[in-house]
Amino acid sequence: MADNVPTPNLPVAPIQYEQRFQDQFANVLRLFFTNLVNKINSPIFYASYFDTTTQTNPVADAVNLFTFNSVKCEYQISRGTPKSKIYINNTGIYNFQFSVQLDKTAGGSAAVFIWPRINGVNVSNLNSKVVIDSANSEFIVTKNFVLIVKNNDYFELAWQSSDTDVVAAASAAASNYSAISSVILTVTWVSNYEANQ
Repeated sequence: MADNVPTPNLPVAPIQYEQRFQDQFANVLRLFFTNLVNKINSPIFYASYFDTTTQTNPVADAVNLFTFNSVKCEYQISRGTPKSKIYINNTGIYNFQFSVQLDKTAGGSAAVFIWPRINGVNVSNLNSKVVIDSANSEFIVTKNFVLIVKNNDYFELAWQSSDTDVVAAASAAASNYSAISSVILTVTWVSNYEANQ
């Protein structure tokens, strides 16, 4: 899906009917439609990651990076080292969608900021601020970003809080429901039009 399907280079028709021209014309169209069908039927790039551990905020007002210790599925997108880095293998426009279960282990209200980074650089104007009211008040934050990403760029999801009691909380499974991941990230290819302009 990373490359555009080129327009067919149709031959100029002769004045008189020629079998050779008709064969050439048909072959060019056959090649074009074969490429088009293959492109339409090829899988798009995708990934889904999650983390089964509670992630902490050990230093007040320091930048933390969400990590992902588990892979649900991935194609042409991969998790790097450290496991906060999500590498894109093909230039394009991608949708990054996350959900985080925030909580506090003690104390009163606290603000948390969450934003995307590409290659370690903050993406401007996409930060979010949420406030957790009190301890043991789990709060789900979800958002998505549509970003132009180049081949071999990596995406990270950063977060920060002035309160070291803030955590991204994971929970174990119970008899009637599955475990709760601290953070979930899905990445899907959207388009390659603008990225290749």
